[in-house]
Amino acid sequence: MQKLLYKILQAGSFLISFIFHPVFIPVYTVWLYFHLTLRFFLPANRYFLILYLTLVGILIPMIFFGVILWAKGVSHYRLPYPRERFLISGIMVVVYLIVFSKIIKYHQFIELYPFFLGIILSVSALAVTNFFEFKPSIHAMAVSGAITFFVIWSYYSQINILDYIFIFVIVATLVMAARVYPGVHTLKEIFCGTVIGVLMQVVAFYLTLLFF
Repeated sequence: MQKLLYKILQAGSFLISFIFHPVFIPVYTVWLYFHLTLRFFLPANRYFLILYLTLVGILIPMIFFGVILWAKGVSHYRLPYPRERFLISGIMVVVYLIVFSKIIKYHQFIELYPFFLGIILSVSALAVTNFFEFKPSIHAMAVSGAITFFVIWSYYSQINILDYIFIFVIVATLVMAARVYPGVHTLKEIFCGTVIGVLMQVVAFYLTLLFF
């Protein structure tokens, strides 16, 4: 019975970690933003952004990672060593600089500027910590960053999404537990990832107010 429960928890942790993998979070966030916002967007514009994020933000990083893994540039797909994460973090900074440079050309997406700027700042901070041999949880950083974006956005847009925020917090808790239970991350790494995600979204919001 204990072995069965262990296997179920392990499988559940893997499934949650995969579904809410950081590479998917921006697409989920943008899709939910379009669902919640009161602003009008042409369906073509919505589909364009989601498709662009899927191609550039998901497929390209996955291809890069697959090549690096095949070439044995990293020891394991879970990236157990901080220096291995430094390389991936660097790639993701470049990817989201490309994404941000594209999105910034469309003024209609201005409410999403701080979210993507926050991703760039978060991944840059992550790369710095990786360089110094520490590995904050990227999952915790991604989900906490998304929640922070929605909290700030809903406050300034005067849109009540408290029920969604409640669900987000539950999901974030499950994601973080799914990283701790199999031993992928410690509580300290989860905490640091969360702090980075929250702090960088707050900084990005104020930078957006100053420059955009």
